[in-house]
Amino acid sequence: MLNKILIALAIIAPFFIFYISSVVIKKSEGKWPIIKLSLASLFLLTCVLLFYRFSSDAPAGKQYFPPKLENGKIIKPKVQ
Repeated sequence: MLNKILIALAIIAPFFIFYISSVVIKKSEGKWPIIKLSLASLFLLTCVLLFYRFSSDAPAGKQYFPPKLENGKIIKPKVQ
């Protein structure tokens, strides 16, 4: 769940900042920083994805078996 929240924040945060800056820009008659905010969004997304790439709890050399349904019962996922 935390993974999904961090990824969503990495994507949404620059646009929230863009909204706030657009309100400020309308008051100050400046240019819109859409390129800078897009690059910030890509940078934050890359940081989050790299974080999860190198902080995996899965043991090396093991195979993941997803949950499945057998005879009406859910078999839990396994790492073997």
